Amino acid sequence: MRRAARHLGLGLTLSVALIGGALITAGVTAGEVQATGTIRGVVRMEDPPAPSVLSVNADQAVCGDTVPNEEIVADADGRVANAVIRLVGVAWPEGVAPPKIDNIGCQFVPHVQIAPTRSMLLVTSQDETLHSTHSYDDRQRTDFNIAMPFSGMEVNRPLRRPGVVRIECDSHGWMRAWIVVSNDLGAVSGAEGAFFIGQVPAGTHKVTIWHEVLGAVPQTVTVEAGQTTEVEFILASQ
Repeated sequence: MRRAARHLGLGLTLSVALIGGALITAGVTAGEVQATGTIRGVVRMEDPPAPSVLSVNADQAVCGDTVPNEEIVADADGRVANAVIRLVGVAWPEGVAPPKIDNIGCQFVPHVQIAPTRSMLLVTSQDETLHSTHSYDDRQRTDFNIAMPFSGMEVNRPLRRPGVVRIECDSHGWMRAWIVVSNDLGAVSGAEGAFFIGQVPAGTHKVTIWHEVLGAVPQTVTVEAGQTTEVEFILASQ
């Protein structure tokens, strides 16, 4: 009886998350029951800036004359993309797809993502020009710096420690991306500011949010089994 109870308790930690538009699912052993719910929310800001571009000053034949400015991506209603939402203390499920960053049109794609600590990052490029994928950790130390001289090249690098990783290209100063490396399960808000995390263990959780230039205070939410908890974050200049 005690052994069966312990076995059941392990099943309660399995989770599902929506990350960059992909649904990550953790399997459940037959006969196990999950006391889980769903967190769904939206990230907003007041007075969103109009879309803008950055000037390109190198390799215009490949990169063009301008690229979109992705520092703040928000629609006319103030719904903000590229914000990272995390559930403090909720572990990632097994089988999460490894993170990937690509060089496309002299921009890093995706611009923001979240990845489990110790996952393996796939770095690649679709551009016929020399890029570098230069990673700085939250202590401003170089983690890796990979030259990507031609299209189709692929390199793997580990994301060893939790923290916010900044990615830059030494050849093209406007190129920047972010990877939030975390032990905590999380998701990234999409084009309409929406995010979704399913199969969250029932109970009270601290929910944090990160954005590259905006900020908001954490929230505490209570998730009930079989229910959806709605969350809204309002971002403002830090």
